[in-house]
Amino acid sequence: MRYAAEVSYEGSKFCGWQRQLGLPTVQEYMERALSLINGSFVKVAGAGRTDAGVHAKGQVCSFDMNKDWEPRRLLLALNANIPDGMSAMRIARVNNLFHARFDAGSREYKYFVWNASTIYPHLKPVTCWVKSPDRDWGLAAEACRYLEGTHDFANFSRKGERPANTIRTLYEVRMNQEGNLVTFHIKGSGFLTNMVRIIIGNLEKVATGEHRPEWINELFMDDADRCDGGKTFPASGLFLWKINYCENIWD
Repeated sequence: MRYAAEVSYEGSKFCGWQRQLGLPTVQEYMERALSLINGSFVKVAGAGRTDAGVHAKGQVCSFDMNKDWEPRRLLLALNANIPDGMSAMRIARVNNLFHARFDAGSREYKYFVWNASTIYPHLKPVTCWVKSPDRDWGLAAEACRYLEGTHDFANFSRKGERPANTIRTLYEVRMNQEGNLVTFHIKGSGFLTNMVRIIIGNLEKVATGEHRPEWINELFMDDADRCDGGKTFPASGLFLWKINYCENIWD
């Protein structure tokens, strides 16, 4: 029987999603717990990789079990065997051809910035703290629309980990500000390594007034380079928010 699980985790406690030798990762703990429940090894496929320190509200993974489990019983058993800092939020039976990664239609990320000279201590682990007040986030909101659509995002990724194809489609990029909290919501077909964190770095350069919003278009040009853009923002403010599928797998 194949199942899908929606998993939430605090990124600061793990070295990312993907299993790495000798390091604590979410995939490793999921496979260890499910294998114990199953009585034999269970391979877990994630919908997307998250780097060390990146959080997830709605990561989705798929896996096979030897016997038919009632989803709620399996959910309780799984949560009893995984460490603090991660939790399976729901589990559903899916058809045996379902794959959490390859069947995903789109992925949504959120990035949280706290822009003030002081910060509530419980917000610090899950936001990026920007202390300087001289930011016009309204300009960054204008720049968001230039990111939407299909572009070559080569200059929005880590140089050493670029795949052959760096063209991606972003369906929605928007920003919301409530007081000192600035939230970016980015929905796309797929993402390159560090892509969201580099996008936030570029939008911040616009917010400082260093560039006009339309400057974002220059970063897509063939003669542009990664060093022309902003810094890579820290992992602490980034959440893998939601994975969307053509069919509602949670029914």
